[in-house]
Amino acid sequence: MAYAVQMHVTMTMPDWESERRGANGTIFTDVPRRRRDWEPEPRWKRLLRVGFQGLGAVILIAAGTIWTFNQQKPKYLKPGELLRLPAVAVAPNRQKPSEQAFRMSRVILKYTKDTSRAERIAEALIREGGKKHIDPVLLVGLLITENAKFDTTARSNVSARGLMQVMPFHAGQWGCSSGNLMDVDTNICHGVAILASYIKGSPNLQKALLRYNGCVRGTNTPRCHTYSGKVMKFADQVASQMLSVDIAGDNE
Repeated sequence: MAYAVQMHVTMTMPDWESERRGANGTIFTDVPRRRRDWEPEPRWKRLLRVGFQGLGAVILIAAGTIWTFNQQKPKYLKPGELLRLPAVAVAPNRQKPSEQAFRMSRVILKYTKDTSRAERIAEALIREGGKKHIDPVLLVGLLITENAKFDTTARSNVSARGLMQVMPFHAGQWGCSSGNLMDVDTNICHGVAILASYIKGSPNLQKALLRYNGCVRGTNTPRCHTYSGKVMKFADQVASQMLSVDIAGDNE
């Protein structure tokens, strides 16, 4: 896997309600996101800002926190750092699905002892994540946060259902083959599609994750603002655990 660093400069947009501009996402997603308008900056401020962005990218690369084409083992940024990278975009070059699914299923087995279920979940996350341009590692982090036992029949106190805790009113509305939210593939199809829609309509990944959790103002659940950090922390752990999976040993 490899990550290519891309830089972009924020440009003035006349009407963010009616226009959308494709922009690279975080290390975990390249889903286009909507950008708000900015007033034109003085030229000296733009040059200074671009200079600092370039310096920041150089420092990150030197520290080994962003992949390069020559690295064999990736090192993910800390969750908080991932959420604060609007100017540096990292585009992943994915592993072969078979290897990635195997590594991911072995990590999922830490949460469920059902090998068949773990493999099915991993395959569904990779498939649906690929469709929506969301790294499946982030999706595993979200699953652990939402449903640590990976219980396909789980129901929350507000009736959210299945692996990704999808609210029942979403059933059948996202182009999925079924409306059965207790089914592994169907639930993941709905959950990933919902998250992708929030990413497109949010200024950053942190806000999108909070919307998925239902944490808009935090009046009902005051500590829900910690949700994004938890998802990113688990995603970071999953990435490290996937790298430690012994492919040769497990296949013998």
